[in-house]
Amino acid sequence: MKRMSVMCMMVLCLAVGNLSSSPMSRIPVWETLEQTDKKEFDRRRDEYNDPVKLKEKFEKGFLLPPSTSDEEKEAFKRIFGVSDKIMLPILMDIIRESAAKTEWKRSEWGTSNDIDKARYQLQEAIRWLDICADTNTKRFLLEIATDTSKDSYFRRAAVDSYLSCANAHETRDAVASFLSDDMRQTFGIDVISVYYAVMRAYDRAGGDTQTRGAIVAAVSAAVVKEENKDAFSIADERLAERSRAYADSPQRKAARERLNIPAEKGEQ
Repeated sequence: MKRMSVMCMMVLCLAVGNLSSSPMSRIPVWETLEQTDKKEFDRRRDEYNDPVKLKEKFEKGFLLPPSTSDEEKEAFKRIFGVSDKIMLPILMDIIRESAAKTEWKRSEWGTSNDIDKARYQLQEAIRWLDICADTNTKRFLLEIATDTSKDSYFRRAAVDSYLSCANAHETRDAVASFLSDDMRQTFGIDVISVYYAVMRAYDRAGGDTQTRGAIVAAVSAAVVKEENKDAFSIADERLAERSRAYADSPQRKAARERLNIPAEKGEQ
């Protein structure tokens, strides 16, 4: 656990150090670039729609720390009109190349900077797939997410990416699979990220009561059996905010008592 915390801090420091120089940090100004500097806008649009140049941009900037938000990815695609036909093959190439270097394993002490870079690029390329995914791509993401031979570091990225582009039926099936007893346990500490991704899927479902109900049912069944106290606390809090039935359930109360979590204000 100590080693994992140190590694997380290293990634965070690297992200902060690159914040001012990352090309993705300039996305907010792209919204007005066409009006303020038409020549520069046209130059970048042409550059980002050139497969060779765009791949270089991904490898040398877009897939390096800091992590790109969903809003930034969508803004990039929308503002510069980058097509799925251009973006998807580039991302798949980077995934294949990075996977060959990392062998789908999490970085360990003593690995080269090149391997560390490939690990981060592999994770980020998986996350970018959600804005250009077709049916085959979604199947590919689902295979990564459920492949226990791959490190959960990459699988959790695939979970998030898949749920971001899945339709309602796919979301309901995937959430039930990701949070099933056998599958949930294979994520280890990274199950926290899985819960976060599932809760985001709930929020995106909006007025789709069927999907929201299926997500609540799957998370409820999983969280009351959760052995990881940190994961339980995070999932429990977010689910209780979204489901009064869960918040007031005796199963929740029993799970909190089992993990020695103090009763909430107003509970007896």
